[in-house]
This record gives sequence, C-alpha cells and structure tokens, in this order.
Amino acid sequence: MNKFLPIAAAVATAFSIAPAQAGTTAAHQRLWTEMERVGVSIHVNPPECKLASYAGYYRSAASRMVICQDNGIAGSGQQVTWTANDLDTLRHESAHVVQDCKGLIRGNNQLSTIYVKPFLFAQQFFGTITIQNIVATYKGLGAPQSVQVLEVEAFAVAEMNNPDQQVADSRKYCL
Repeated sequence: MNKFLPIAAAVATAFSIAPAQAGTTAAHQRLWTEMERVGVSIHVNPPECKLASYAGYYRSAASRMVICQDNGIAGSGQQVTWTANDLDTLRHESAHVVQDCKGLIRGNNQLSTIYVKPFLFAQQFFGTITIQNIVATYKGLGAPQSVQVLEVEAFAVAEMNNPDQQVADSRKYCL
C-alpha cells in the first residue's frame, strides 16, 4: 500500500523517531514504538526513496514500512525534521499495519478494513470529492476495489490524527 504524493496533496489540498526530534510528538513516538512491537521494521529515507512517487509504503509479507520524508535525503537512512506530511505518512502506513492485523494472519497480504463502514468513517474527515479522488487514483493504478477501500480508510485514519487511537487499535487487533 503506497501513500502517493499526488494523493497527499489532493487530500491535504531501521530507525526510530528520536523523542527529541523536532516536529514529532510523544503520541507519534508511541505509534512508532507500537509498530515495532508488532514486528514491523521501519525505514526512513532508504535508497528506494530516490525516484519514489510515493511518501511511504507498507509491505505486508516483508513487515516493512518505508517513509520518504519531504526534506529527507534518499538513501541516507537519516531522519530530518519531521513535517506534518511525514507524520501523516506514518499514521497512514500504520493504518495499513492494523488492517493487516485485521486480516486472518498478519503478513499474508490479506488486509481487512478496521471500521465496519469505511466510507462513512472517511466522510467524517473528507468530502465526497476527496474520497472519489482517492478511489479514482488507485483505480487508475490498477488497484482492485478492495484496495481502493483500504486506501480510503487509511487516508481517513491518517487525517483523524489520533496516534493514540491507532496504538489502541493495534493492541486490539495485532495481539
């Protein structure tokens, strides 16, 4: 699941986050720690960010999350000051981890929605046009309808901007 930069713009219009890192919050640090607790390796600004058209991704089978920071140097593996979009990417990709846990077995690429009605959940944070844009973008990339729904939900979870709720969801579904 990729968080593509064009979508991030439309929606908005193995290193850990250092607690003292400017731009991060204690809640985002807890989310990062929770993702590591469930076995996800998180990589910031790895080489694949060089020509990336995405802000990040989560790979189920590899239990790997990548975040390409807005101001990061691809391939350095070094963090820079976290932007609002970088934190949004962490929340978005973490939502995919919880979706993976909701599936039968985490790591088998069989994700499931966290919320019973993901489109109604998303409408709390986005208008219909934004939701349609997310769906259209992923449809245009050849993603099946099930992935389109997962992406809408992940964008909405990120927009909710409640890392502690995501930690609670992870503890509920990823045990």
